[in-house]
Amino acid sequence: MKTYSKQTLKPKPRSLSSLRLALDASIPNTAAGFTLLEIIIALAIVSVAALAIGGAMNSHIQTAAGLEQRVLASWVASDQIALLRHDAKLTKIKTGNDSDTIEMGGHRWRTKTKVEKTAVEHVYLVTVSVQDAADRNRPAYTTLTTAISDSF
Repeated sequence: MKTYSKQTLKPKPRSLSSLRLALDASIPNTAAGFTLLEIIIALAIVSVAALAIGGAMNSHIQTAAGLEQRVLASWVASDQIALLRHDAKLTKIKTGNDSDTIEMGGHRWRTKTKVEKTAVEHVYLVTVSVQDAADRNRPAYTTLTTAISDSF
């Protein structure tokens, strides 16, 4: 039988850093994380996507607002033509140009109406242009042309 001295049973002292390395080597690395570079790239991609979505939303809102203005302007023009048709049944149509300011849809509109004679007796060509009353430099939102007769 072999005998051991007290000195051989005593473990060798290790430094703290060597114990950490030994401990790290014995534990498998199952927790994977992202590096700082990966996080920065991901944030850049998300930022570009958010800007693109914001731009698309802004474009959509402007298009919807412009469409609303054009629809309201076409209603104003249709109303003006309906009034002229009604008046044609009561009085004789007068040729020439006319301008008026009308409020519809919480907005003020400037209408320009042009009535011209045609080659056909008692038939007139009517053109109604509608634009923003506040901005006269802006082109007309809509122009509507039709024929009106003053005979019964």
